[in-house]
Parts: sequence; structure tokens; C-alpha cells
Amino acid sequence: MLKEEFSKIDNYIREGKVEEALNLFEKLVEQYPKDLPLKISFADFLLQFGEPFEALNVLREGLKIDPEDLNLRYLLGVAQQKANRFRLAEKEFEFVKSKKPFDLEIKRQLGWTKIMKGEIEEGRKLLRESISADLTNPLPYADLGASYIFTLDFEEGFRWLETAKNLKPNDAFILERIKEAKKMEKDFEKFPEKEKTKMRQTRQDPQELKLMEIENVLSFQMEMEPTGEEMEDIKKELELAGLNPKFVEFQPPKTKDEKTQIEYLEYHSKVENVERKISKEEFEKLKEKLENPKTSEIEIKKALIILAHQGTRETIKLLEEYQMKAPKELKDFTKLALEECKIFSKAKPGQFVKIIH
Repeated sequence: MLKEEFSKIDNYIREGKVEEALNLFEKLVEQYPKDLPLKISFADFLLQFGEPFEALNVLREGLKIDPEDLNLRYLLGVAQQKANRFRLAEKEFEFVKSKKPFDLEIKRQLGWTKIMKGEIEEGRKLLRESISADLTNPLPYADLGASYIFTLDFEEGFRWLETAKNLKPNDAFILERIKEAKKMEKDFEKFPEKEKTKMRQTRQDPQELKLMEIENVLSFQMEMEPTGEEMEDIKKELELAGLNPKFVEFQPPKTKDEKTQIEYLEYHSKVENVERKISKEEFEKLKEKLENPKTSEIEIKKALIILAHQGTRETIKLLEEYQMKAPKELKDFTKLALEECKIFSKAKPGQFVKIIH
């Protein structure tokens, strides 16, 4: 029975009838709630079509049937990876790798996950090992190339990406990576050389990468309404990243203060290259903006976001002073900027912002 239904699903996918395939999967999962291979196939389908959170819901149900199933745990790692929760993904891949130490796909996924969580050289080492073990597989070449694009070394990045393309010229995954890399290089070339050097340094700084990762987790969640289980995963991810759990609370934004905190997170996407370090001259210009009563509220908020990422004593002092005299409608926003700045302060690494979502 299921074999025939799977054949229908395959036909639907080949014909581009994704909605029909989805409906049939949902019907079968409801009809056979204890069938683990069915759940794994459904989760794989959801991941292929860009639905990691839906896939996670299915995989969590699968965990109740068999928490040791390696295919399930592998897909759980892939889903967490696509949800930007790289520390939880790493735990899943490490578990599968402990059972299948010679599986090159697991090694590749683990390598990319480590890169995305800031362990760049360790991740590249795993990718090189995958390449050495199978010189014909283009995927680790593409991942290795993307890792150099991530650290803004475009020459080395394109060298690996072109090798991947030569091995499989029409692969959609590889072509998309090359397309994204070219766009990134074009945007990068707009900056002056001094700024480029700072940006490259930021992409190599473990602390900066860790904080960037935390921001990515939070900003990604703005696109969805987290379930209780999703909230728990977010909390676990942040705790694994070093956030003290007692400072992490999750609840829907209802009050004015909570809405301000959500707005603060959203503002990170409104500032280009938000994680960059600024020069003394730019610091003085931002300071002038804060002191000028004619500066618009939007510009003040953008200035606060940039200052929040500096983490210097001078910046903390400026934000503390501005908080004292900020207009009433900006006091809460300024408080969050000050708290985030303390996160970035190497002098105070144990302080963390209280995040409510």
C-alpha cells in the first residue's frame, strides 16, 4: 500500500505538483502515525522544499518512536542547520558520526556546521578530509569554497567553487552558491580598503562570530511564530552559545517593552554590515547624531545599533550617558543597545542581554 503511495508522491514531484505531494504525505502520516520511515521521508521532502521548521515538527514525532535511528538523527541535524541552530545541529551530526565514523556525508555536514558556528579551521579540516577520501564528490569542494567566501577571501573561494562546478556543471546547489558569492563580492567591493580589512578581521574573530551567530538565531525567528518546542530549541541553542539560561525568557510580545525589544532585533537588518568595527571619526559622527536634537528617531536607532556592536569602554560610557538624557520613547531602545554593547565588550564577557520573544 505505502509503496504505491510513495510512487504517486514521486510522480507528483517529477511533475512539479508539490502541493499534491504534500497533501498525500500529510494524509499518510495521519493514517500511519507510528511509521518511522514514512516520517523520515516526509521530513526529507519538507527540507528539500525549504520547510525546516515543519520538518522539525515531523522529526520530533519520530524521536518518540526511535530516538536512536541514525537516518532520523541525521535529518534532525540538517533541519537544525537550516534553521540556523548550528550548535544543536552539531550535536546531532556528532551523534551520527560516533555510530558511522567513516560516513563522508556526515563528515561534510559536520564540517560545514562547524564553519557556521565559528570553528572555521576545524570545519575546513573536515571538508578537506572528505575531499581526500572522494575526489569526485563536488559538494565538499563547494562547501570549502563557500567557507572562504564567508571569510571574504574571494580568490580562494572561487577557486574551490569552480572546481566543484567542473565536477558537476549543472548542479543547482553549486550554481546557487557561485551566484551568491558573486553578489557578495560585488557588494564587498563597494567598501574602502581600510573597511575591507576590518570586515575580514571580524569574520575571523571567534567572539564576533559567536555573537553574529546569536543574532542570526534570533533574527531568523522573527519570520515565524515559534511553538513551545521551537522556543525550547532556541533556548538550548543560545545556552550552548554561552548565554546564561536565567537571562533567557520566551513569551509572545504583548507589552510595550516587549514590542520594543522585538523592534530592536528587527533593526539589525536595517543597518548594512551591522557587525563592522567603526573608526574614531565615525564614532564621533555617531556621537554628534545622538547629541543633535534634530536627528530623526530612525537615524538615532540606527546609530544605537551600530554603537551596540562596538563593545568598547568608550562606547559603553557614551550609551550610558545617552540613556540618562534620551527622549522617553528611546530609553528602552537605548537600554537594549547598552546591554548588547556589554555583550561585545571583551572586558565584560559574562554579561548577556535579556531577550524576550
